[in-house]
Amino acid sequence: MKETDLLADLMVSFGWLVLLLVLPLQAAEHRPDPRLRLLDQGACRGCDLRRIALQEAHLIGADLRDADLEGADLRGANLEGADLSGARLVRADLRGATLTNADLTGTDLRGADLRSAVVINAFAPDVQTGGIRFAGANLTGSNLIIGGGN
Repeated sequence: MKETDLLADLMVSFGWLVLLLVLPLQAAEHRPDPRLRLLDQGACRGCDLRRIALQEAHLIGADLRDADLEGADLRGANLEGADLSGARLVRADLRGATLTNADLTGTDLRGADLRSAVVINAFAPDVQTGGIRFAGANLTGSNLIIGGGN
C-alpha cells in the first residue's frame, strides 16, 4: 500500500471518528431547555420542570397541563389564568404567587407552600391539598381548600 493511500485511509477513518464524537454533542446542545420554552412560548405541557427556579416569572395564561413542577421555586410568579390542570406541584414554593383564575383541576399540591399567595376564583376540582401551607393566602372564590379534595 502506498503511503498516500494509507494517509487517505487514516483521514477518512479519523473523519468518521470526529463525526461520531461531535454529533452527540451537537444534538445535546440543540435540546430545548424547558424553562426557555415556557418563558418564550408560554407553554410547556407535560414538561419536566422539577426543582426549576422561576421566581417572579410572568407566566400569565401559561399552558402547564400535566407538567411536573415538584419542588419548583415559583415565589412571586404570576400564573394568572394559567392552565395547571393535572400538574404536579408537590412541595412547590408558591409563596406570594398569583394564581387568580387559574385552572387547577386535578392538580397535586401536596406539601406546597401557598403562604401569601393570591388564588382568587381558581377552578380547583379534584385538587390534592394534603399538607399545604396557606397562611395569609387570599382564596376568595376558590374551592382550593374546602371541597378541593385531599
